[in-house]
Amino acid sequence: MNDLMNNWAERYTGRFIALMVASVIIQVCVFGLYARLQRRREQPDGPRPRFTIGGAAAGAVFPLLLVISVVLMSWFLLIQTLALLVLTLLSNRLRWPPKRFVVVASMLVVLIIAAAGGQGVIRAEQARREYPFESLTDRLQPTDQLVLASPKLTESSEVVLQRAEKELDRLQENTFGGYIRRRASLEMVHATQVLNFITSEGFGFGRMLGPDIDSARIDQLRKWRQPVALQSGDADSTGEKSEPWLPLRPGASPRRPLRSLHEALLLDFANPRTYGWVRDLEHVTGFRPHGLDRFEPSTREFEVDKQGGGSGWQLERIELVSLLKTATPKVYVSDNLPRMDELAGSERRSLDGFETIALRELHDGKTLVIRRQGDRMRMMGALRSARQCSLCHEVPRGTLLGAFSYCFRDQTSARSSE
Repeated sequence: MNDLMNNWAERYTGRFIALMVASVIIQVCVFGLYARLQRRREQPDGPRPRFTIGGAAAGAVFPLLLVISVVLMSWFLLIQTLALLVLTLLSNRLRWPPKRFVVVASMLVVLIIAAAGGQGVIRAEQARREYPFESLTDRLQPTDQLVLASPKLTESSEVVLQRAEKELDRLQENTFGGYIRRRASLEMVHATQVLNFITSEGFGFGRMLGPDIDSARIDQLRKWRQPVALQSGDADSTGEKSEPWLPLRPGASPRRPLRSLHEALLLDFANPRTYGWVRDLEHVTGFRPHGLDRFEPSTREFEVDKQGGGSGWQLERIELVSLLKTATPKVYVSDNLPRMDELAGSERRSLDGFETIALRELHDGKTLVIRRQGDRMRMMGALRSARQCSLCHEVPRGTLLGAFSYCFRDQTSARSSE
């Protein structure tokens, strides 16, 4: 699939030529069928054989042409065949001579070609306006001079990063809905060869086998409210209490579901399909800002110990920690789950006590840091540069680009207090 998308222009030009050849063959078959019908009409009355090879072949012309149009997945060939079928039936009833039929049929096909080609060019122009080139340089440019440390990865963090890269590869190479086809579709939007637009959009020849303008489109990023709203100056939500943040007891922490949560949100935040086509950082089209799009209510609660009664933690907040905009790390404050298009101009707060400690451990190579303070649990998960991130982020693999700061509350304690 990747090789197909990388050579789509040459392949589409070849398909266009094949399509025109198929169109001519259809016309010749129809012209021959109509001439045969007229010869039979002109024959003197008398007994005629019920079955002849020529008659069987003539009767199979249109069904065969319709099957070919469906197999080639071409709306143009299908419409052409149906139009010629209707014209053949009408002309035969009106007893048009073959020459008149050939002239009218040829004009009809030319009209269909003009309509299909015009539709393709119009759609291509609309897509160009919908997906103009833009620059990502300003978005990625830090406001302060940053000195990035060489990335460190623990053994478990390397495993997590490799697992993320493998999943990103799978999402990128998805045949019909992945990044590769969408990238090729966006590249086609800005192609200079009108022939390729006509081939793909107007005639629809082999559309399932390659890029098309519809594949360039992507749904708008959904908006999810934070599970618990943060009140101004609410120290209870930011973790500023006198009690220390303690590691969780071995065997009592929901590490597996929490790890799964973070890895799922990481892949959602950096979904390859949202990358668009990156010709260079000054010319990017179809890019959708990173954000959490697939957050579901079912992910808000986690069992700590299924064998010990299933005490539950409820997710209260997920906040994005910014590391690459200013020299001092900051946390974006938002009523919604992190979306880069909303966070660009939003308020940013300083790290709290837990986040300061956790970020230090992430810089030392960890992926997740989990601590507990009374009925609250905090987690910080690393957002590291995977191999696929090099499209835009010009940093070494494994570089800490940011982090998610999570807040949970023990629902067992809350229920018991009630």
